[in-house]
Amino acid sequence: MAGSRPSMQSVQRSLIIGVVAGLIFGCLFGLGFGLYYAWNLNPTTYAGGSYPAEMAPGYRADYINMVINSYIVNRNAQDAQKRLQTFDAATQIRALGERSVAFAANGQAVEAQATNELVAQLQQAEGWNADTVSAEIGKLATKYQGDAARAQAVASYGAALSVVQQPLPAADTSGQAQPAQPPLSPAEEGGGFSWSWLIYCLLLVVLIVIVVLLIGRWNFARTRKAPARPQVEWVGEGPAPIKQWSGTYTLGQDNYDEFFTIETLEGDFLGESGMGILETIPGSSPKQVVAFDVGLFDKTDITTLSRVLMSEYAFNDPTIRAKVEANPQAEAVLAQPGAEFTLETSALRVVATVDDMEYGEDNIYFNKLGLTLNVFVKEGVDLRIGTMDVPEQYQ
Repeated sequence: MAGSRPSMQSVQRSLIIGVVAGLIFGCLFGLGFGLYYAWNLNPTTYAGGSYPAEMAPGYRADYINMVINSYIVNRNAQDAQKRLQTFDAATQIRALGERSVAFAANGQAVEAQATNELVAQLQQAEGWNADTVSAEIGKLATKYQGDAARAQAVASYGAALSVVQQPLPAADTSGQAQPAQPPLSPAEEGGGFSWSWLIYCLLLVVLIVIVVLLIGRWNFARTRKAPARPQVEWVGEGPAPIKQWSGTYTLGQDNYDEFFTIETLEGDFLGESGMGILETIPGSSPKQVVAFDVGLFDKTDITTLSRVLMSEYAFNDPTIRAKVEANPQAEAVLAQPGAEFTLETSALRVVATVDDMEYGEDNIYFNKLGLTLNVFVKEGVDLRIGTMDVPEQYQ
């Protein structure tokens, strides 16, 4: 009896799996061989190298700040001198002065004093030119002449540079430009069989098997119909909502943004809804939120609605209200315990309820805000309108 022929789908599936497995094997084999070649056969040899003074300005400033912070903790001026030896005297004076002024302006007197001690010791160890010192101090004084606190910090910094300190031994720079010695080649080390290469090969085989099994499992799962999700428990009047969501914001959640997808029981994408921060008090930390955006996006008519849930302060502020009213799809809503409002498109209706809320100082911002959203699909609408897929951030 002749055997049955495989179906076209089975042949295509096997071909795709074979191609994908071959590509993965090639990539992994190339990666493994490349690592082996780079680490064992022809490792990179570094000679000389770059120095901190050659960094980009931002990284150079970060480096000098880390040197200063290390000295504040360890009080090891010789280490600091070695780490700063590639910078010229003007750069060191200017950078340490900026840091000392910043510490003093922030009320960190101990750190500012430690920075002044460090610059005084560096001056004595390296014998900075008096004209260079005076010029850089003058630049700092001119820069901060309009700020009394910072001007005083510059004066303290300049005074520290005139204090006589015991000189430090000069940093040993004899090995500064010496190139790193290249590592011995495998032949110079004695040669022999490379067990690491065998381990790489075994790991590649294991990874290939795992990948092929995962691909097969994924393909099998795709052919199975996903079980229907359980219905939302509903005790209100009328049909049950297709989606029910509850969320609570508390002060300190500076990046609060709780939006979710709306899907049918079969997993078809209908839109998005949720709540996120919209307006805060400028400069507050943690952010003092005065308004939230409660939004609804309906893919059937590509409509996005917004209800701006506002504190008493924001609701009565003409500037904030004007920003809200400038958007024809937005509407201001005063947050009150138990308050309800709706967002309605051609196919969807969201009923929002304020479950819990707590104001901060003078009813300006929210300490806490709890909200429940019930999403309903209107009866008789054609949900097949629109072809938008589930957005990537929700997949």
